[in-house]
This record gives sequence, C-alpha cells and structure tokens, in this order.
Amino acid sequence: MTRALVLPALVLATALPLALAPASAATKDVQKLEKQLAKDKDAGVRARAAWDLGQIGATESVPALAAALDDSSGAVRANAAASLGKLGAASKPAIPQLKKALDDPYAPVVGNAARALAKLGTPKAQLIPAYRRILNGNDCKARVTGAKGLVNEVPPTELFDAAWACSQSGDDYDVRRDAGEVLRKLVNRRDRVMVPTILDALSNVGHRDAGDLTSAISSIEPPVKEAVPVLVTLLGSRNEKNPQAAVRALGHMGAAALPAVPDMIALLNSTKADVDTRTTAAEALGRLGPPAAKQAVPALMKTASDKWPKVRSASLTALGEMGPAAKEAVPVLRAALKDADVGIGLAARNALFRVQPDKRQEVSDIMDKARPVQKGSLFDDLSLLASALPAKVPEVYELTIYDKFAYAKAPYTDSKTGRGKFRYEGGEVSGPEEESANNCKKKLLLSKVDFSIVPKLVQQAPGLLGAPAGKVDMVSLTGGVFCKSFGWMVHVDDAGFVMFKLDGKVDKLQRM
Repeated sequence: MTRALVLPALVLATALPLALAPASAATKDVQKLEKQLAKDKDAGVRARAAWDLGQIGATESVPALAAALDDSSGAVRANAAASLGKLGAASKPAIPQLKKALDDPYAPVVGNAARALAKLGTPKAQLIPAYRRILNGNDCKARVTGAKGLVNEVPPTELFDAAWACSQSGDDYDVRRDAGEVLRKLVNRRDRVMVPTILDALSNVGHRDAGDLTSAISSIEPPVKEAVPVLVTLLGSRNEKNPQAAVRALGHMGAAALPAVPDMIALLNSTKADVDTRTTAAEALGRLGPPAAKQAVPALMKTASDKWPKVRSASLTALGEMGPAAKEAVPVLRAALKDADVGIGLAARNALFRVQPDKRQEVSDIMDKARPVQKGSLFDDLSLLASALPAKVPEVYELTIYDKFAYAKAPYTDSKTGRGKFRYEGGEVSGPEEESANNCKKKLLLSKVDFSIVPKLVQQAPGLLGAPAGKVDMVSLTGGVFCKSFGWMVHVDDAGFVMFKLDGKVDKLQRM
C-alpha cells in the first residue's frame, strides 16, 4: 500500500541516475540521495530519493527524512514517513516530526506516519484520532487509509460504508483492491452485529457487485433467515455476477433457503441467465438435498438433458445429492450413463451410486459398455472423425487433434462469445463448452478438408525438424499466425512444429 500510494509521483522521475543500492550502501551514495532529497527541483526525484533511503537501510539519513516531512510535495512526505518506518528503531529521534505528520492534509502521509509510529512503540489508541479524521475525508484514498488503520480497533459497522463504497467506485485499482480487502475483513467475521448493515446494502445493491456480501451473509450460523428474500431479489440483479453469487449463497444456507427453491428453479430454467449461473443454480439445489427433492427433482430431471454439458453434469450431480428421494430420476440417470461426454457419464454414475446404492456394479457395467473408445491413433487414421465430426460441427475456427481425441472450436450462437468447444472421441461428439473469442473470424468447412493426408504429415514432420525419432503430440487445423490462411500445424515434442498448407505442401518450420 505504501509504495503504491506514491507511484504517480515516482512516475514523474524521468531521469534517475541511481538504482537501488545494496544494504551496505556506500556513504557517497547516501549523500547523493540526501542531496537529491533536499535540493532537487523535481518532486518525483525527491520522492524516489526518500523511498530509496529507506530501502537501502540508510539509518544515518533519519534527520534528512525527518526534515522531508515538511516538503511541499505530498508524495515526498509520504515516502519519507514510509522510510522512517522502514528504518525501525533508528527513527526514534524523528518521533516528534512523525506525530506532527498525523495532522498532514495528505492521507498517505498520515497512514505512513501512523504505521511508523506504531512500529516505534506509540500506543494504537493515540493513533486512532488521526485515522478517524481521514476516514471522514472526501476521497476514497483517504477513507480507505483510515479504514485500514482502524479495522481492528473500532466496531465494523463504523467502517462498512467507506469500505463498501470505495470497493466499487473510482478509477484507482489499488484503492478499490484495498477497500475490498477491508470489506472482507469486516463482513467475514461471521459477526451477527453486521447482519442489518449487510442486508441493508444488499437491498440497495443496484449495479454493484455483491459477491463479498452474499458470501458473508450465507456463512453466518445459525443461518440468517431474513436474508433469504433479499438474496432472492438479487437473482434478478442488473449486475450479471449477482444472480450467481446469490444462488450460491442460498445453497450454502441449507434448510433456511427452502422457501427460495421455486426461485432457484426459475433461475435454473431461465433463458436469460448464462450457463455458469444456471450451473450454479443446479449445484445450489443439490446442496439443499432431500428436503428440496419434491420440487427440485422434476426440474433437475429436465435440465439433465440440457444443451450445455456443464448444466447437465451439475443437474445429475444434484440429483445424486437428493439420494433415494430422487428415485423417479433413475431412468434419466441411467440414460445419461451412455452420454458421449465421459464427464456426463461419470456424473450420472456417481449420482446413481447414491440414489441406488445397491446397484453399484450394474451401473458401472452399463457405463463401461457405453463409453466411447478410440481404437488406434488418430494420427494414423482420421476416417471416422472425418465422417462423424462434420455432422455435428460443419465448420470450425480451429481443430486440434491428439492421439486419442480431438477438440473443435466452432460457431455456436447460444454462447456469449458465439463460439463453442466440442470434443470428439471414438466416433462420438460431445459438447459444447463455452469458448473464448479471439480476433480470427475465418472458418473452414470440414467437408472440404482432406483428412487422409494427416498420417503423411505426421510422418514427415519429425524429419523436417531434424528429429527423425521425435514424437508428434498434436496436429492442428488452424488459421495460423495472424489468421492468414488455414493449414496444418504438426507439433513435435521438444523439436518444434511444421506448418503445412491444406494440400500438404510445407509452408514453414519453427525449430525449438
């Protein structure tokens, strides 16, 4: 915090002839810094000199640093106070000047002076008035400095407004970060004295991110029942992060959140909620367990066949959390054992272990028989992929082929980015998962790709890189560097990669 507060001043120092010296700094280097601190016209240079004297342990410079507490630049005064704190007991002669600095109009000076005085033995009670003064300042930098100094000294309700407001506003990242840290210290004490304050903030959250507050209110024991309707309101928040945070909090509250089950189900089924929020809703319903089964099981059975694997997997797992109370879902769970997505099959198997604990071996056998198996290496034969994948994924931005499976990044309109990631293995295609966007918008029709040339490229690449015994670990169908044109990239472990054109002609080599 100390250094970050004065970084703007340090940036002003355009020509700094002296780098940080070692702890055994020569006297002439210390004298040079002291001269800069006392006489240089550039406030940035003076601020850097004040900082460096502390970093190199120049205990003989305590008088110069104490004098710098009267500098016209707030950054210089703040760095001088920080360095006096850094120098420890050697700074005791500067205690009078540091106490005077507690009345400085610049908050970082006050904060650094107070920390230095605390290190020098000044009782915290004597520093509280200075922290309170800046806590009531007009700007967040001052208020957060005050809150940090008081976080363990005064009731948390006195600091909440400053921490909450400053964690959400302003362009200064460091101030928002520090305010967020203070806020979490205040609300994560699981202290019921904070309940009214937190609920009031959640009731008026507007567009702000309420994640820290929802997490805090849901962790208090016994559960805060009056928080449930407030959290339900957040399921429709304007901030896209809040519905997910709120439904997660409801899931943590157990039986107290049962009145919110219909609202949680509505979020799970929402066409407006993103896939991660809907996934979290399924997980939260699972946390509520058997008491929620009557309402939740039919909804989870429906989303167990959702188009998004993440939602399907979370729904299946949630059904398992219901135990025998989810018996009506057994046909759905058994059908999911045969899903092309191995992760879905595992989620269904584990759920059935809990819903039908006496059928473990039978369930495992069903899944083992249904699991897709890649026979042989895709590097040797891509004929099955060439027939199966285009039917599900007609065009791609990129296709990455490994020994036993492949991933296709393809257009998918239901994704936030317009892209999805599909997996191919053993003749089966699963997915999509959400895929991040990039600048390359070129697409390639898989029906126009000659996959039969890949084995030849795999054989050629190691020798072209001067590593004939090298092992190919990946083949990509890609738009290449800067998305210029589609081609094949064959990567050879520890050797590099070879770019081939679509017709198999060598384009370029990159050796490691």
